[in-house]
Amino acid sequence: MKHVAIAFVLAFVASLGAGGSVHAQSVQELAKRAASDAKRGKDLEAYNTIRNAALRIWEQSPLLFREALFVKSAPTGYGIYDPRPNNVFKPGEKLFIYVEPVGFTWKKQSGLNHAELVSDLVLKDSEGTVLGEQVGFGTFTFDSRDRNLEVMTALTIDFTEAPAGKYVAELKFTDKLGKKSASFELPFEIEGDIDGSDKDESDKD
Repeated sequence: MKHVAIAFVLAFVASLGAGGSVHAQSVQELAKRAASDAKRGKDLEAYNTIRNAALRIWEQSPLLFREALFVKSAPTGYGIYDPRPNNVFKPGEKLFIYVEPVGFTWKKQSGLNHAELVSDLVLKDSEGTVLGEQVGFGTFTFDSRDRNLEVMTALTIDFTEAPAGKYVAELKFTDKLGKKSASFELPFEIEGDIDGSDKDESDKD
């Protein structure tokens, strides 16, 4: 019994020592297995295997953004949005932002997979000068039976009192469970009140 226990411990230590290369190879092995399953017509097995490979990559990835852009209106789900043709807004128009975060941490909690993301907003002018900021601008929590790979967040910025000009919205996301963070910037412009000026001129005629 003692010899069996020692052998087990030695095997465990050896596996830890080779952990980095084994982990990297396992992704490659999963991809090869998925290709083999697909070739033999085992499509569901191939899908599940390649998804496990994607999850391995996700776990060791930094926090990233697959998409981050202005959209026409509040998105209703993952990939369900209409991108804006430009980043020019009318005075008082709300800014809708669609974001697909990647690489955040899932942890088991009460039998579910749980994740927490918090975003901070920094508003800058075109020269990079900070005009204002809001910590905890957006808070997002996810609870799922699965470790979802398709996750979206939506933010709405209301600059109703902002004068015409060019700005930059910087959004910093923090993965509360994985202690990861990343940010992106979206430049935008608020038009001058051209309609109002034209109306005043027409009233004089």
